[in-house]
Amino acid sequence: MRDMDWALVRENVAGFFRGMAYGQYEECARVQAMQLNDLFLVLCYMEMFGLPNPASLYLLEVYPYLLEQFHLWHRRMGMDHSPLGNLPCC
Repeated sequence: MRDMDWALVRENVAGFFRGMAYGQYEECARVQAMQLNDLFLVLCYMEMFGLPNPASLYLLEVYPYLLEQFHLWHRRMGMDHSPLGNLPCC
């Protein structure tokens, strides 16, 4: 009986210290995950109802960087040329 009591105390103390060490980080990660999920759902519903995506205007600024990443991606996937005919990366 005493061994079970000490095991329970050790488990509780370990849980307390884990909460002290990771609690704030986990809360921040949880909030960010919920925000990303909300954004994803909004974009999905906008696509489903045929509404224009407002993020496309902001993506024009980073298009050159995305184009370089896209080129590296399709080369890694074993495609010699871009799978999208209208995306001139090669």
